[in-house]
Amino acid sequence: MKKVLRCGVALLLALFLPVSALASGTWRTVAGEIPEEELWIPVSEYTGEVRMTFLGDCTLGGESPPQYRNIDFASRIEQNGMDFPFRNLVELTGKDDLTVANLEVVLSDRKLTKEKKKFNFIGPTAYTEILTLGSIECVTIANNHSHDYGEAGYKDTKAALEAASVCWFGTDAPAIWQSDEGLRIGFLGVSGSLSGNRAKQYQREADKLREAGCAAVITVMHAGTEYSYDPPDGYQKQIVSAATPFSDLIIGHHPHVVQGWKPVDGVPVVYSLGNCSFGGNTKPKDFDALVVQAVMHFEEGELFQTDLHFWPISISSDSHYNNYSPVFLSGADAERVLQKLEKSTGTSPGEWNETEGAVVTVPAGQAAKE
Repeated sequence: MKKVLRCGVALLLALFLPVSALASGTWRTVAGEIPEEELWIPVSEYTGEVRMTFLGDCTLGGESPPQYRNIDFASRIEQNGMDFPFRNLVELTGKDDLTVANLEVVLSDRKLTKEKKKFNFIGPTAYTEILTLGSIECVTIANNHSHDYGEAGYKDTKAALEAASVCWFGTDAPAIWQSDEGLRIGFLGVSGSLSGNRAKQYQREADKLREAGCAAVITVMHAGTEYSYDPPDGYQKQIVSAATPFSDLIIGHHPHVVQGWKPVDGVPVVYSLGNCSFGGNTKPKDFDALVVQAVMHFEEGELFQTDLHFWPISISSDSHYNNYSPVFLSGADAERVLQKLEKSTGTSPGEWNETEGAVVTVPAGQAAKE
C-alpha cells in the first residue's frame, strides 16, 4: 500500500501543495518561495540510487462529445474500471521511487467554454484515481492541452490533482521530490519554446531549485514536430540548448511518436516518448511508444552517473483500435521500436534485454553542475 503524508503547517500549505500516494519520499509543488530549512527534512549527502519512471502523453479523457461512442476513453473506463489504463505498466511504476507522466487533458466537472482549436480534451476529476492506481505520483501540465478550456479549466485541473494528492508542475511552478533519506530532485516543465522572458523565468526557477539543495534538476519539455521521426526541430534545439546548463536530464514528448536520444554537453536528452494512455485518438497513426526509467546514482550528494532503461510499449493492448491500456513489447516488436530511436538521432539505445530493457549509461556532465 502507498503511504500517506500530510502537512498541517500553514506556511507550508501556502507555499507547497502537499501530496501523498507516494512510492517513496515526499513531493511538493513549489508555488512560491521555498520555505526555511526547518520545514524540511535536512538535505543529506546521499550515497545510492534513485529510480524514476517517465511516461509520455496521457490523455485521460477526450473530446466532448466523443467522436466515436462505445470505444472512446470514457466508455473503456466504464467497462473496465479505473485501473485499466495503467494495469500493464504498474509492474514498473509500482516498483520505482517515483513516476512522472505528461497529463495532457483538462480535469473538470463543470461546464466550461472550449478554446478555439482543433482538439479540446477533457475528463472528469474522478479520473485522478487512474493516476493513483497506476502508481503515478506526479504529472507535468506544461503542454498544449492543459488550457483547452481556458484558465478556468487549468485551475480545475490543478485543484483536482491536489485533492487527489497527485503532485504537478508546469510552466508556472516547478516541483521538488525529497527522498526519505533527504536527497532532493527538482523538476521543471517547458512547453513550446524557451526564449525571452520564458528563458529568464526558467533560469530563475532552476537556480531556486539548486539553492534549495536539489542534487539533480530534470527538465521535461513538450515540444517538437508532430509525427516526425527526425528530431530535433528548431524548438527542440532551442529548448535543449537553453536547458542543458541547468539540467541533469531532459525528457521530451509532444510529437506523438518515438524520437531518439543523445547526450548534449554531458546531459542525456530523450526527445520524445510518444503517447502512453492517449484518449485523444481511437486509432492513432503509430502505436509504438516508449517508457523510460532513469536510474540516477549519487555519491555523497553528488550525481555521478545516470542509467537510462528504454522500455518499448504499444499504447494499446488491442492491435486494431486504441483501448488506452498500454502494454510492454518484447522480442522483434521491442527491437523495432529501438531501431526507430537509433535511426532518429544516430545514437544507440543499447542492446535489448527482456529483464532490464535497453540500457545506456551516461556519466554526469559538468554543465549541469555549474
